[in-house]
Amino acid sequence: MKNPNFDPIVRHQTSRGSRVLRAVILIALWLFIALVVFANISFSLGWYSDGLVSLYLLLNLQPHANNAILILIGVLLLIVPAYGCFRWVHLTKEDRA
Repeated sequence: MKNPNFDPIVRHQTSRGSRVLRAVILIALWLFIALVVFANISFSLGWYSDGLVSLYLLLNLQPHANNAILILIGVLLLIVPAYGCFRWVHLTKEDRA
């Protein structure tokens, strides 16, 4: 018999400090990713400047890394939803058992 109150999302209270720390880390990671993507797009469009070259040297990037980044983004766009669907099906099967 199907449980009418089924909710496969596990909820628990985390501390405010933990949430703030997670938020700071995620914001820093997204800013770094945005900086790398901006540098790659700038190089592909031919916007060369001393600051951009210094950024490439600082981050140790390859000037033609756009293809690798686009492939990575494409793979992640396929894997993440597939994993989410797999987990959803797995959690709903656990409820039926």
